[in-house]
Amino acid sequence: MGTTDAAMADAFERAAIVGTGRAARPLRSALERNPNDADLRTALVALYRASGAREQAGRYSVAAPDADPDEVSAYLRWAIAQGTDEARVRRLSLLDDSQRLPEDFVADLAAGRVRRTPAEAWDERGGSAMAVFAALIVITLVVTFAVVIFWTPAAPFIAHLGSRLFALAWAVAFACFSVADALRHRRKDAAWKGVVSVVLFVFGAAGLVSLFTGGI
Repeated sequence: MGTTDAAMADAFERAAIVGTGRAARPLRSALERNPNDADLRTALVALYRASGAREQAGRYSVAAPDADPDEVSAYLRWAIAQGTDEARVRRLSLLDDSQRLPEDFVADLAAGRVRRTPAEAWDERGGSAMAVFAALIVITLVVTFAVVIFWTPAAPFIAHLGSRLFALAWAVAFACFSVADALRHRRKDAAWKGVVSVVLFVFGAAGLVSLFTGGI
């Protein structure tokens, strides 16, 4: 068994224990040192293909003449969702200057970056929610200051109302960012932002119910 075969066998064994991403690191490191090593590249593609990560299989096979079109398409969609340009694709795929990307892949990548992706649309919605949050801060501070001067008993109500609305605005923002990360296949980021969104929504909604039913 050759060195590459041994490394590939070890990677497959480790993938079952530590996951594909960690198991692939030694192969990626070796390929980074020698990007023209076809055996290493094939081993990486096989490892990711076996795990069902089609976009990652396409990432390392994109310049190969026998690349799987579905995997390359999955990688193209992933790259567009990340806002990746040709130079970064070459870095991500560990391609040196002698290895050419397919012309149609480059053209589709450029066209895709011109269009706003679904992930970018959700990012924009999240940004709008953050703008609402900022506006609520200013409005609440101004209103609270005014009622403290002219109608002090209402100040606690205004402050509590503002804090609950802040929480709901943050909840919407984090929910939008969570969807954007999910579309980009950033599972960990999507998960924690989703959890934060739920916590903030519960806090905000429960606070409003309590506020208007006399609980505060």
